Amino acid sequence: MTDIKYTNDGKKVLIVGKLNSQETIVQEIFVSAGQEIPSGENFVVKSLHDAPAESWKEKNLRELEARYESDRKKLQTQIDDQERRLCLERDKAKLQTSALLQFVKNSDESQLDTLKNFMAGQITHLFVAGYSPEIISWKDSDKVYDADSFYHHARLDGIKLVSLMGKSDGDLSYRLHEYRDGSGGCGKTIYPTTSYEAALAMAQAQLDEDGAAYISGGSQYLNVDAWRKIEGIVIPPAVIERYEMLVDAQRLDRIEKLRKELSDLESNAPAKRKK
Repeated sequence: MTDIKYTNDGKKVLIVGKLNSQETIVQEIFVSAGQEIPSGENFVVKSLHDAPAESWKEKNLRELEARYESDRKKLQTQIDDQERRLCLERDKAKLQTSALLQFVKNSDESQLDTLKNFMAGQITHLFVAGYSPEIISWKDSDKVYDADSFYHHARLDGIKLVSLMGKSDGDLSYRLHEYRDGSGGCGKTIYPTTSYEAALAMAQAQLDEDGAAYISGGSQYLNVDAWRKIEGIVIPPAVIERYEMLVDAQRLDRIEKLRKELSDLESNAPAKRKK
């Protein structure tokens, strides 16, 4: 089946022979059980093609269908992208609305008052919580202001960044950063107040809570030395007792280790040579 041609109407045919110079005898090829076989009666055609012929109309329709399919896929992709963006923006709006409603519902009025006092410049002291607690004055230049010292002179470059963070449950928290651009770590948690007494009350409440955990053994460390530096703070006697007990234990353990090191050195020392 080597002499295969195609008719004007797209039939695949086998050339049987020439009828004359203009006409050719052919037999149509059908597909049966996956195999192409010549079948049916022979017929005469005047023109044959090496490939299936396609009219201009058919070609144009095929190109239009291909262009339509391509454009349809592009439009569908754009529609899907817009739907995803719309869903994302809708979810964002829901979260923002929910957060605002939760904040209004749960926020403590005193926190809003603190924010107002901050904006009005009425904050005088900051209680710095954390590993090294302290109370600092807003006027304390090296604690609050970003200062640059050179040749026994100091230049204030600005206030260190104080960031305000909020949770959807209405809680507001402040952080004091190392530099005014926010660099130098994540910052220290601070509690702004309008007086030293208010800051001291916050510090005392924090110490009482941490001290209770320290006494019960729930916390193995408490920076008692830092707490002692806060003027007016009252450290519970039980905290002092546990702290001094642990310090003594550490001191005795250190002495024991030094004695062992000294003993090891003496036992490994070379014997004195006899004269």
